[in-house]
Amino acid sequence: MNFNSPQAGLLRLLMVTGLLCIGLIAGTAVQSRASETVFKPFLAVSEEVNDNVYQTTSNKQTDYITHVTPGASFHYVTPLWTWDAADTFDYSKYAQKSESDQYINNANVTGKITLLDNFMYLEVSDLYQRVSLNVAQDVANQSSLFINQTNQNIATVSPYLLWRLGEKGTLKTGFRYTDTRYWGQGLDQFSHCAFADFKYELTPKFSLSAGYDFVWSETITAHYDTHDVYGGFNYQYADKSSLFGKVGNSWQLFNSGENVQFLFWDAGIIHDLGVAIATLETTVQSSVDPLAVSTKTTSYTGKLDKTLSRGSVGLSGSYSVYDNTQNGVNTQRKLSFSGSGRYEVIDSLIASLTLTAEHFYQQGVEPTVILPEQSMVADFRDHLNATTGLSYNLNHDIAVSLNYTFETYCNGLNDFSGAIMINRGILNVRKNF
Repeated sequence: MNFNSPQAGLLRLLMVTGLLCIGLIAGTAVQSRASETVFKPFLAVSEEVNDNVYQTTSNKQTDYITHVTPGASFHYVTPLWTWDAADTFDYSKYAQKSESDQYINNANVTGKITLLDNFMYLEVSDLYQRVSLNVAQDVANQSSLFINQTNQNIATVSPYLLWRLGEKGTLKTGFRYTDTRYWGQGLDQFSHCAFADFKYELTPKFSLSAGYDFVWSETITAHYDTHDVYGGFNYQYADKSSLFGKVGNSWQLFNSGENVQFLFWDAGIIHDLGVAIATLETTVQSSVDPLAVSTKTTSYTGKLDKTLSRGSVGLSGSYSVYDNTQNGVNTQRKLSFSGSGRYEVIDSLIASLTLTAEHFYQQGVEPTVILPEQSMVADFRDHLNATTGLSYNLNHDIAVSLNYTFETYCNGLNDFSGAIMINRGILNVRKNF
């Protein structure tokens, strides 16, 4: 199937139009009943100086970047219809012409429509965002707006039935269609999923769950079927403290002949230590990877979060392993540590600091990444990002902030020779309406 063909575009348009019609019918049916609408627009303008736009070890180029960022959030609720939407559009102008103008849009829309009261529902969502081509990296931790990145859109439509099994049990059965596309580099993929999810509340604080998913997935290069069977529990043993776990097995059957199976799980504990909230969690799950048909991510994370009288602090660490399930290759491992804090120095003046350190281990085949010829980011195994800032809230919902970021890619924390170093400063003014 050609994902970018006129027929596919027409099908997508018809699908969206149909959903809007369903929504309008539902909205008309309840127009005489109570509804809630919240619309919050904003506009931000900022000026940035970046002393290494192309992220090179030498011959660094400085540029001055003007950002104009309008956005809004929308919340709409009626008894039978709920919509939540958030959209941020960033226009970036490079004064020294080191890069063409950038247009970055991040949008997230979710909707839930009750087709038959307390029984039949329809959920729709659309997520459009800029992501890294390397599944192990997060664009939020990077200074560049374009290097090794692509635009991702994930649209989902899911009709389902919610069966009430007595006073404590529910069975959710339904269908989910997911369409994942990329504008730029990336492997388009769509899937059809039939699912059943059972939950039973033994007590108000202890519940059990079990389920089965069948997924039919297709990309331009491969087609595969997935069978997932799982069971789990959730136990809240104290206020702000809970223990949870889910474990299952996944079978993947590829049209090229490979048959793969692996355990997946999500287990952890959230515990209130009194002085802080501690979280320990381990997961094995399938991840959306722009450059692979199927990627399994295994992660182990730990967090400490503490709320202060005038701010907050947090520490976290994680170890992640990324496997291409189709060919069994361990493409990458990552060790990450981060810390953040914010403190209200005086009324309306807030100081913040965020530190992130990442170490990448490569095994087997190097991950496929598409980079500008000038960039050498993929040659380094360590990545550090430190951001500090001040923000001040003025009258009329206007906020002014000043941030400085130091970022480096290197091959050791005790050796920065030949490293990539980037310094950024941003002055931002934002008005909430």
